Amino acid sequence: MTTSSAPGVAPGNRTPFQPLYAWFVVGVLALANCVSFIDRLILSLLVQPIKADLGISDTAFALLAGAAFAIFYCGMGLVIARWADRYSRKWIITSGITLWCLMTSLAGTARSYAQLFFYRVGVGVGEATLSPSAYSMLAGYFPPQRLALAIGIFSAGVTAGTGMAFLLGGAMIGWVFAQGPITLPVLGELGGWRLVMVLVGAIGLPVAVLMLFVKEPPRPAGFTRSSVAEVWAHFRQNLPRYGYVFAGYGTTSVTAFAVMTWTPALYQRQYGATIPEAAIVIGTVALVGGLLGAFSGGWLSDHLESRGDAHAKLRVLFGCGIGLVLPGIIAPLMPTMLSHAALIFLMFFFGSAATGPAGAYVQSITPEAMRAQFGAMYQFSLVLVGATLGPFLVGFTTDYVFADEQKVGWSLSLTSLIANPIAAWLLWRAFKGTRGQS
Repeated sequence: MTTSSAPGVAPGNRTPFQPLYAWFVVGVLALANCVSFIDRLILSLLVQPIKADLGISDTAFALLAGAAFAIFYCGMGLVIARWADRYSRKWIITSGITLWCLMTSLAGTARSYAQLFFYRVGVGVGEATLSPSAYSMLAGYFPPQRLALAIGIFSAGVTAGTGMAFLLGGAMIGWVFAQGPITLPVLGELGGWRLVMVLVGAIGLPVAVLMLFVKEPPRPAGFTRSSVAEVWAHFRQNLPRYGYVFAGYGTTSVTAFAVMTWTPALYQRQYGATIPEAAIVIGTVALVGGLLGAFSGGWLSDHLESRGDAHAKLRVLFGCGIGLVLPGIIAPLMPTMLSHAALIFLMFFFGSAATGPAGAYVQSITPEAMRAQFGAMYQFSLVLVGATLGPFLVGFTTDYVFADEQKVGWSLSLTSLIANPIAAWLLWRAFKGTRGQS
């Protein structure tokens, strides 16, 4: 089922499309997305100090970075998405930002693995509020032929957040470790990785204030809330359309999360870089490659669609899947850090270029009353598969297959060798299906 709207009117909305304000909303939501990924990924810069402090293995760290966050992110995301299709998406997002920032800061007070795991669960629950609600809001602000770019720019917050997590995090780590422990009100004396977590959580709270200036887009005339049975019936009727996109794009995220989590450790172990040195390289590559990709993928999809290509979103998505295959396999085996960075630039570019078309496609085939819930399913496919399996496969392979933490690059390459070709094939099936072929 597809939704439609008159020219100049956002889908699901009876008010005229207002470009200036609509792009302001995109900017605020993208900033929230950026902050969410800073809080999500800062842990990856702290692999070595956390392992040393808590006495844990790569596999245990991978569970902190992935499963602790992802499982509860996905589980709560489906519940929160139903609220977002019924109640104010603005206030759901605002509450979520506040929660995940506080949980990130509290992670700095953890004195055991169990406590840190619990706080990472809290980060996941808070961040579960953002994407499904944001996708639904943007589909209410933008007409279909402009939606891919809007969602692409919102999704650029992911790559901007990834880049800033490394650049800002690396600089902060250098400063914090040089200062030594300091005493904070209520929290007491903190230093090292714990102080970094407290500060990173705190810098995101102003974004919750910015959300106060975002207006909830009105629901369409005659809007009715969907039941669980109706959502399930729509999903079953359109299973091939949703299924290959969810499975294919979700599988690309296995390598994406593996790279984001383990590349700083790779640079330290394989190339002898310090934390700040690793942070500058990976942060710059993520920021530049990711932002270029997000704008390029969204623009190209909208441009092709405006010229009459009914399959533009999936055409671009499949092309990005092909572009991801070789860099992920080859990059970890490169002899220098800079040659590795050049190849993962392509991974960030193609990975980010896929986000706008993928998210816009899901919204374009989903009725208004179900958009947040299908946005949550889309995120479910990305995060439960990618954020859980990606970091875990690398950590487990390093610990139990190669039994040598210096072999983390081989683990990354093996993970990409398995995941990326499968993802490309699934995205080909998604594109092929829309063209009416068997």
